Amino acid sequence: MIVNIIAEIRTHGGEGVFSYAVPEELTDQIQVGSIVSIPFGRKTVRGVVEEQGMEQGARSYKLKNIISLNPEFKIPESYIDVAKWVSEYYLCSLGEAISMFLPPSINRPRNKKQETDGSETSNIKQKLNQLTTDQKEIFEKLAKSLSSDQKKPALVYGVTGSGKTEIYLHLAKKTIELGKSVILLVPEIVLTPQNIERFEEIFGQDVVLMHSGLSKSEKFHCYQSFYPGEKKIIVGPRSALLVPCENIGLIIIDEEQEDSYKQEQNPRYDAVGLAEKLAEKLNIQLVLGSATPRIETYYKAKSGIYDLYNISNRYNSLILPTAEIIDLKDEIKRENFSPISEKLQRRLTAVLKNKEQAILFLNRRGMATFVSCRDCGFVANCPSCDIPLVYHINQSDKYLICHHCQKKVSIPAKCPDCGSFRIKYFGSGVEKIEMEIERLFPKARIKRVDAKVLRNHREYEKFYRDFRDRKFDIVIGTQILAKGFDIPGVSLVGIISADVGLHLPHFRASERIFRLITQVSGRSGRRQKTGQTIIQTYWPNSAAICFAAKHDFPSFYEAEIKKRLAKNYPPKSQIIRVLSEHEMQNTAKRNIENLSSELSKHQIEYIGPGVCFFQRLNNRFRYQIIIKVDKLPNKIITEIYHNQQNLTWDVDAINLL
Repeated sequence: MIVNIIAEIRTHGGEGVFSYAVPEELTDQIQVGSIVSIPFGRKTVRGVVEEQGMEQGARSYKLKNIISLNPEFKIPESYIDVAKWVSEYYLCSLGEAISMFLPPSINRPRNKKQETDGSETSNIKQKLNQLTTDQKEIFEKLAKSLSSDQKKPALVYGVTGSGKTEIYLHLAKKTIELGKSVILLVPEIVLTPQNIERFEEIFGQDVVLMHSGLSKSEKFHCYQSFYPGEKKIIVGPRSALLVPCENIGLIIIDEEQEDSYKQEQNPRYDAVGLAEKLAEKLNIQLVLGSATPRIETYYKAKSGIYDLYNISNRYNSLILPTAEIIDLKDEIKRENFSPISEKLQRRLTAVLKNKEQAILFLNRRGMATFVSCRDCGFVANCPSCDIPLVYHINQSDKYLICHHCQKKVSIPAKCPDCGSFRIKYFGSGVEKIEMEIERLFPKARIKRVDAKVLRNHREYEKFYRDFRDRKFDIVIGTQILAKGFDIPGVSLVGIISADVGLHLPHFRASERIFRLITQVSGRSGRRQKTGQTIIQTYWPNSAAICFAAKHDFPSFYEAEIKKRLAKNYPPKSQIIRVLSEHEMQNTAKRNIENLSSELSKHQIEYIGPGVCFFQRLNNRFRYQIIIKVDKLPNKIITEIYHNQQNLTWDVDAINLL
């Protein structure tokens, strides 16, 4: 017998399926979906059986034999179909697509886990909280859908603190009672400790955590636990979606708007799009949750492609924080040159007096955005990336660093161009804000946090516990503070500069600013006390900032969707970013111009070709084209992709810089 196998390799030109002979001793064990080891050139690689049953005699040449078979796992046929779709839609090889669903390769032998049939119900450790009227209505409709043959994806749109997690918990319990398994996706494990704690409190040993911090053997254990149904719930970022199981009844994607659901290496899939395909193929109920949904997701909900469920009030009737916009131009007129406005200073004084807590948010690490010469205008740029170096300071050192390639350089004592000593540090980072708060409030207990300070799950959990236990009065931080956590003592959020990123050349710039302000604002007033947000900006009339101050997503959506539809941006079209990178500028430019000619020949709409916003990173020059198409997969685009594989193709791209 011979079989066709999808090899776990990157291939060119659309190939990816290869024929192998099956040794006699494996004939009875081989099935479609079997994971096997095969010789490929001089290497041994893994593959998945796509088709079986052909006769060896039908070939005029001798085929290589399969080396071995993994008896523990099999890729369900439906996942093979999904992998083929991933290959077509996200423009990658079939081998790259199938590799997404394969367990980690473990060399040493292991004790096989005892399998269960997945039919027994879970032992609930704790009683679930009673749902509010709004929550109960949504739960009952979705619970009914769990048993239906005709399922539709659902968006649960609820303001920050509206109790979406409680709906998830009740749905998970119902799914397990139906004998099915549950996938809960969170943006990042480290940033959502409360959600995970709640699931573990309720479902105990039925929960398995999957994330990038696990070793290969720990990830293998996740497959051993979830694949056969021994554990009923898998929780994690996008990788948790890739653990195959034929018995899934529910996929929940919390904070569906987050960029971290998009993979930045091949295959460049989006977990929301992949979950939608899996749900369609396996008849799974898909539930997306967000206080600030993607414009594309809300459009689908408003168009009837998704069911839309609204929760307009916070859990336990808590009031959303009030927000006040401070025009920083007025601060300059009053000769207040501190990055902290007078109003924010007064509110921080009141917070400290009342023994409450505050968050100060700035989406920027470091002391200053860039370093420049006041006399000639020289800017200290990274020699490898041609972007400004950022000034940092710690207890023992001061330095400039590139936030892309991490190259460190010394601070120039004088301008290397004109010799002037008038070196100026422009802009503010969290380190500078920390120093300013220490100056203004010397007795306050201050903590600065960013991705460099909180490097892993343990450090984040310790910070979360310490903040919750009131060991800090004021926490200053970056985006890491915008996600997920619930600190009862926080009554004030100060957004130091709401404009960061507002004017980037990106059609999603306003959406990101609205999302960030709304999410950060939602960190205050989480218990009985009404919170307050101070939003500092040089553009107080920006629609994104004004609507975010009112927590008014529907109005922001209406303003944004008009612009998107008029300019043929998603959701009206789908975009593909094609990037050309090379050490030689002329080569990078020539490659993107060749693509431009090919697209023009087929009358495909595109923007460019042009230089990227970050023109050079890691000593590689960068050019790009943004393709707009009505629908994907697209046969012409697929054909062009197979002929232009010296470029990076990113379907439904998040990053356009």
